[in-house]
Amino acid sequence: MQIVQTTETPTTAVERDPVRPLEDRRLLLVRLAGEMGVKSSRTRRSFLRLLVENARRALRQAGVEATVRPEWSRLLVETAAPDAAREALSRVFGVHAVAEVVEVRHAGLDDLVTRLLPLFRPQVEGRTFAVRPRRTPETPFTSEDLARALGAALLPFAARVDLSHPEVEVRVRAEPGRAFAELDHTPGPGGLPLGCGGRALALVSGGFDSPVAAWHVMRRGVAVEVLVCDLGGCGQVDAALAAARELVRRWAPGQEVRAHVVDLAPLVTALVARVPGRMRQVLLKRAMYRVGDALAGEIGAEALVTGECLGQVSTQTLRNLATCEEVSSRPVLRPLIGLDKNEIMERARRLGTYEASSQVQEHCSIAEGQVVTRASVAGAEAAERLLPPDLAGDEWVRAAVAARTIVPSLADWRPAALPEHVVDRVPAGAVVVDVREPEEGPSVGDLRLPFSRALDSLDGLSADRTYVLVCASGHRSDLLARELRGRGYAAFSLAGGVTRLRSTPGGEPTRGRSG
Repeated sequence: MQIVQTTETPTTAVERDPVRPLEDRRLLLVRLAGEMGVKSSRTRRSFLRLLVENARRALRQAGVEATVRPEWSRLLVETAAPDAAREALSRVFGVHAVAEVVEVRHAGLDDLVTRLLPLFRPQVEGRTFAVRPRRTPETPFTSEDLARALGAALLPFAARVDLSHPEVEVRVRAEPGRAFAELDHTPGPGGLPLGCGGRALALVSGGFDSPVAAWHVMRRGVAVEVLVCDLGGCGQVDAALAAARELVRRWAPGQEVRAHVVDLAPLVTALVARVPGRMRQVLLKRAMYRVGDALAGEIGAEALVTGECLGQVSTQTLRNLATCEEVSSRPVLRPLIGLDKNEIMERARRLGTYEASSQVQEHCSIAEGQVVTRASVAGAEAAERLLPPDLAGDEWVRAAVAARTIVPSLADWRPAALPEHVVDRVPAGAVVVDVREPEEGPSVGDLRLPFSRALDSLDGLSADRTYVLVCASGHRSDLLARELRGRGYAAFSLAGGVTRLRSTPGGEPTRGRSG
């Protein structure tokens, strides 16, 4: 296996400076997700320890100096950078909400109201408001008592009380002898602390679905590692890693999340050459599951995670999913199984992965003709027997996993240079060859050479010319460019496909080594 070293230096841990005066520091109250409160005492203590560590990691990654003090049902965080701390903590799983608070000491209800009035008066002035109090059971007055007294004190300065749709919510948590007045409030993701629920391997293609699916599993406390299958498409691996990196940076701050890149390009080439077009996608999916299952066993992952949802594409029918999953000895978790594409994209926007995923061309089709939607296990196994012996059985899976590239820390990953056969612009004098199928749209470039019959149509190509191949996303052009170069042609694949061709002026190709 190959290990790719990362380039960024991690943020060093910064704890409280004992000489900094407390007056410069602000207090945040971090409320725990409700379901943590129903766990047994032993489990709750374990979860709380993990949550504290994850919170400290998030603050360190954000470069925030802070102290974190755990209590049974919350965390108290002191910091001189409350806005940055609140933003970091609001993306820690197991957190219900983060509030900037002022601790108010009091001798009783009337004294508390007197002390709270100057804190909340500027917020409610000229606006509608509602008092939302909370209290511990030992507090000598009720929540209703506090709501009535504080509301009456604030009403002369406000427009009116509106319990249904107030412009301002006055939040106070009262305890014997002290209270916490909330000045600001940021919701958290809820769920369970990351790391309390075991480990899973997330199959990430880089599109909208797989990062969102991984997030949902992470929210249940499951730590993930990432598998990216290199299908031979130029830029496809980097795009998938970029989307995974965005997920990790936002939602696993300070965690060392590894990515594993397994080369399946030889299998894709064999599928195109030997297997009927309608079965190729099912066999490719089964191969991904086999690789995922073998890798999961090596790294100690208990399940696979995918972004599949019913009926979205041909391989995601109920029958095809069952036929593909049959090759895995581990459960396959599909958190998005009942969602549609619009719902998934909206979640990607909320999670912050939308922009990275929108750069990915979700086009890895190697099918030809009408794709099978109800493949049987027996039919899939029969089609797999058409593959060469070195790409059949478990031996090639173990070899592919052993030869994988490992990114030790996704948060620090940077894209590698383009492979030698990939260019990001068309060199002067090159012949642009459109390798898409006729039904994919009007021709672009100088020559149309459909991928499905390209190798049977090479008589028209001169060995003295330079060819730049383009397809929808760069996947098929990558495979064909590799094949043509092996036959002595000066062939290149255009990264980004036809979209890049339409937006990039001509010029010399940019080349580099594969990462």
